[in-house]
Amino acid sequence: MKKLLSLLLILALFLSLVSCSREPAESTDATDGTDMTDATDPTRAPELSAPRFTREEFPRLDGSTSTAPLAIAMASLMLGESEEAVTPLISFSRTTNSYYNLLDGNADLLIAAEGNEEVYALRESLGFAWEQTPFAIDAFVFVVNETNPVDSLTVDEVRRIYTGEITNWRELGGADEPIIALQRNPEAGSQSLMEKLVMRGTPMAEPPKAYVIDSMGGLMEAVRGYDSSAGAIGYSVYYYAQEMRAAKGLKLLKINGVAPEPEAIRSGAYPLTNPYYVVIAASQPEGSPTRVIRDWLLGEDGQRLAAEKGYVSVMDLPTAPRETLPLVGSRLFEGYTDALIPGDYGTLIPYAGLRVTDSEFAVSGCLYGLMTEKGQVVVDPVYSDVRALGNILLLTRSQGGTERVAVAGKNGDRYSGFVYTGFTLGEDGAVLFTGDGVTLLRPDGTVRGTYTAEELGITGEQFSSMRLGPLEGGGGEWLGDRLSVAWEPGGEGGTVLYFDLADRTLKSVDAAVWSSYYPAAQPEEPPIADAWYIYDAALGRDAPAILERIVPGSEVFDYFYEDGRPIPGLHRALSDTRRSVGLIHGLIEVLDANTAVYYDMDTMEVVFRTYLGFDAD
Repeated sequence: MKKLLSLLLILALFLSLVSCSREPAESTDATDGTDMTDATDPTRAPELSAPRFTREEFPRLDGSTSTAPLAIAMASLMLGESEEAVTPLISFSRTTNSYYNLLDGNADLLIAAEGNEEVYALRESLGFAWEQTPFAIDAFVFVVNETNPVDSLTVDEVRRIYTGEITNWRELGGADEPIIALQRNPEAGSQSLMEKLVMRGTPMAEPPKAYVIDSMGGLMEAVRGYDSSAGAIGYSVYYYAQEMRAAKGLKLLKINGVAPEPEAIRSGAYPLTNPYYVVIAASQPEGSPTRVIRDWLLGEDGQRLAAEKGYVSVMDLPTAPRETLPLVGSRLFEGYTDALIPGDYGTLIPYAGLRVTDSEFAVSGCLYGLMTEKGQVVVDPVYSDVRALGNILLLTRSQGGTERVAVAGKNGDRYSGFVYTGFTLGEDGAVLFTGDGVTLLRPDGTVRGTYTAEELGITGEQFSSMRLGPLEGGGGEWLGDRLSVAWEPGGEGGTVLYFDLADRTLKSVDAAVWSSYYPAAQPEEPPIADAWYIYDAALGRDAPAILERIVPGSEVFDYFYEDGRPIPGLHRALSDTRRSVGLIHGLIEVLDANTAVYYDMDTMEVVFRTYLGFDAD
């Protein structure tokens, strides 16, 4: 028996299948900065020079999420630290919010697309003077499902799609398929670009609520398979085009017959372009770090860095293709699959497949899919939460703005559909809620019993408290023959109201007595000093675990097998909140800013790799 810490950690075993950063910036491995290239090589580009600053001197940067990778590279160069180390300094708040932060005095320098009308109206009302200078050229791109036969649209055709005048792809030479014209939320920078570059004062049709997507990743996933059709169209910015190409199921459209490629963007042959700006307050004094960095970015070295990072420079410099890792894995079914088709797939493993925003229900910031042990996708990322419990999976999905829960066998051989409204997890299994009662489900998938609130003898208020779960101060804990209903004040630590499943009566007990019903802890010390266990979120604490520790005298985590052997190549910076390491059904999961990678625990070979979603605004 491995180390049992407390009720909260026992619950956390089931509550934390995967964790996923919401931050959009790119993340890279730390490096010592050593360059083994021969300095005398005449084909080698000259080294970039840049002003150097301490962290205390470095200005507060903000901007569009699509420019965050450039800001990370700048900070790395100017602070003399690895990109991994400086990544936590760059937390871009998206286009519109970044302008508000500059106006409010909460940012010093923006690297951003153009703000919306509200931003400029506020600037005028405040009498705020800024210097807004283009440093790169972006393109506004349209994306459809790869099976859509349409390859090119005119600007006028796109406009007529979004006014609702063109409603079927057959009108554009495509299949007889209704057009699903997806839009972004009003605050998004890409929505402002859509109105400025395409609509040009023509009102967009009022979309159904389901057609307005709060994240770029969500929009791309909807284009890939909205309502299991190939009829959707959406929009983004050029910087993310490489990742769209890497993600199977998507296709970029030509506009007026011109593909969005660097030279066509710079020359203006591609018709939908807009600058990226560097913006500072006009009051910034000469020689200030903010003004020095602004001037550097507009100079040759800054422009070269932008081009090297995949942005189209305002100078005539070649744009390097964005580095994209190859996808690993395959699909079990042809085409987008948004529901579990019952069958025997072997063990189903949850995988993080799409990053969403805070406005979504996803508890960890990601939507999850299900794959086989061989990395074959069975369900695309649609679940806001997946919990493993014995031989079952609890799948949570948002439907019509409300969360619903389904029960599936761990191998997919059973599937209840989304008939439950929520659940809690306890020592003996899951407590599944419906509108007026509960079902007690054992980890082996058998049902202990089903009870209505009336049969439990509790009021509507007590039933609502029960639904909160123990972590929120409610009930819903199933321990043997006891099902807690609510924690109530009184006595030392309060009392617990519970339903006795054996004699079907309500009872109460002191909280201290209730705590004594939990299994006694049996601690076990790891073989590496100052390390701690990362347990398998699906298999539990009796399965092989891995160890994590902070390298003495450093700001880096490293990782070990249970016997103390180092896991090769696995580390992360202590300050890097954009990377996480976990363990799920014998696979080591590494989540970076925009990728999810699953490694075979023994060989460290990649079993599955996918992009989490193109988090631009």
